[in-house]
Order: sequence, then C-alpha cells, then structure tokens
Amino acid sequence: MGILATTVIGLLVGILGTGAGGVLGLWFNLRGRNSLSFLLAASGGVMISISLVELVPEAIEVGNKGWAAVGLLLGTLALFVLDMLLPHTHNALVRAGKGQERGAYHGQKMTKLRSMGLLIGLGIAMHNIPEGLAIGAAYAHEEALGIGVAFLIAAQNIPEGMAMAVPLRAGKVRTLDIILSTMAAGLPMGLGALVGAVFGAISPPFLSISLGFAAGAMMYVVSDELIPEAHLCGSEQYPTIGLVTGIFIGVVAIFIM
Repeated sequence: MGILATTVIGLLVGILGTGAGGVLGLWFNLRGRNSLSFLLAASGGVMISISLVELVPEAIEVGNKGWAAVGLLLGTLALFVLDMLLPHTHNALVRAGKGQERGAYHGQKMTKLRSMGLLIGLGIAMHNIPEGLAIGAAYAHEEALGIGVAFLIAAQNIPEGMAMAVPLRAGKVRTLDIILSTMAAGLPMGLGALVGAVFGAISPPFLSISLGFAAGAMMYVVSDELIPEAHLCGSEQYPTIGLVTGIFIGVVAIFIM
C-alpha cells in the first residue's frame, strides 16, 4: 500500500476512534455531583490501565526498560511544565467551596473542567503519534498486518475519547465543540502513520521513548487533574468506585482487543 494511502488510514483511525469515544461520552448522565465524581474517576482509571497495561510494557518490549523510563520521565516533565503555564485552579476551587459566592465557584469550576479536558486531549494526541507509527510500520511490512493493527488501535481509542469528553461536557462546552475536539486529538496519528510508512522500521529507542512519553503524560493528567477533581465533586466513595471501575474496564478492553 502506498505512503499516501497509509497516511490517510492512520488519520481516519485517529479521528474516528477518539471521535466515537467523544460521542459516547456525551451520552452519560452528569446530573448530580456524585455522578460527575464517578465518571471523572472512571476516566482516570481507563487512562491508568492504558498507560500501565499497554503503553509501558509495549515501550519496554520495543526498546528496553531504560528507554521506556526516559520516555516516562520526559512525558511527566513536559506535562508538569505545561500545567504550570496553563490556568491552575485546584486551590481556588477549594477556597471557593469554603467561602466564596456560588457564582464565583461555579465559574472557576467550569474553567477547571475545560482545562482538564484539553490536557487529557493533549495526552491522547501524544499517545496517538507512536500508535500512528505502529500503523505505518505494520502496513510497510504487510498490508494484512496493517489492517489488523489499525482496527485494534481504532477500537482502543474509543475509551480515550470518552475520557476527554466527560470533563469537557461537565464544563458546559458545546456538543459540537466536544466532538470536534476529540476528533482533533486523533489527528497526530496521521503524522505518525506517515513517518512509519516512510521509514518502514522505526528505531526501537525512538519508539520506546515515544510510548513511555505518552504514558507519562497520561499518568500526570490522572494524578494532577482527574482524581483531585473527582474528590472535590462528590463524596469519598464515588471516586474510589469510579477509579476501580475505570481500571477494570480499561484492562478488559485491552485484553479483548
């Protein structure tokens, strides 16, 4: 299959996979703080399972533990720096909940949820580049293998799109904007597929670092954004139940696919 066709397939896999997840994320009932708390934590659980059960082992397999660790560290540091540059409102939300007017608290919370959704989208976009590399390299090796890899990655990206859509919806982002944003998070997969198709066999250290980078970025978003916000939204039990549920769903989905 030609380089252009492989690039288009990678682009469609990324857009349709995360976009379908975004559409599914809009179906959830977000009425009540406990429902939102559960879903935010569940989204975090899905991302944890993807990072630890799939990305990190895959990074070690294609490279080694050292390269995977370097990627994990770089991904965490990159999101830390980005987080410092973006509006950060954990403390403001706590203060608002204790004493500020309801309107001020509500406005800060909407901003926080939107920022959270965008950070998740960034992590997904980073994740999609090495996945695109896998699609391109698979097609370069054998067309049948490329089709199988593309199908599995598209299905796997659905829960990632859901994880991005939930906080955006809770932040009162327009439905169309949510769908377009989740689809946009899949665009980098086309770039990865192009590079994979051009070079055929990707350098193992480069691919290992890329996969570790995506895992580190996702883990940072979960620990710094999703879990703290889930605890602020509802009672103590709902974030815990949601996190465990999300991890279970993510692990089952990975092994089924």
